[in-house]
Amino acid sequence: MSRLPRARHAAAVCGLVALVALALLASPSAVLGHVRALLASPWFPLVLLALYLARPFLAWPITVLSALCGYQYGFLVGLPLALCGAVATSLLPYYAARSLPPDWPLVGRFRDGSARFFDAAGGLRGVVAARLAPTPAEAISGAAGAARVPVGVFALGTAIGELPWTVAAVAVGVGLDSFTATAVHFDPRLAVAIAALGVALLAGPAYAVWRRR
Repeated sequence: MSRLPRARHAAAVCGLVALVALALLASPSAVLGHVRALLASPWFPLVLLALYLARPFLAWPITVLSALCGYQYGFLVGLPLALCGAVATSLLPYYAARSLPPDWPLVGRFRDGSARFFDAAGGLRGVVAARLAPTPAEAISGAAGAARVPVGVFALGTAIGELPWTVAAVAVGVGLDSFTATAVHFDPRLAVAIAALGVALLAGPAYAVWRRR
């Protein structure tokens, strides 16, 4: 291996370690504790935008920021705002995975596995089903980007799949007297019901794959 690829791999590893360390240090509770002081500020929309841009790098759940939208703006304004934010913040890891060099270690396997999933499930159905499941947002976005799911299909699937979670999170935020990240949680029965929708969407493609085998 030449020095240039080695340097790139080393830089990628160092960057990944730095992001993991930052995610551990910048927990939602710690950061949003400072954000509460800015809720009445005219600069809060820019703060919210910055949080959505930073969220994928910190591996925060999207629902925390959706609840913040509900708490600050109410349900009617907070819901479309939170849904747009969910789609926009998911595009960052999507494009990052789409631009990964195929010769990087494990990238080829990740891309092949992602492509097999979306080929079997379909681009839109696969994104919607994955979003309905309680899986990390970055993993779904990265898989869709690596599999070259069209950006329009990815954005639409993200909006549809995130809609139930966003409605629930915004409703939680609206009902809070004081916003804290630890207060954002759902009834386990609701989480199971939403995840069951994702499983049901994949039942047909899964049966088709089984029949072919």
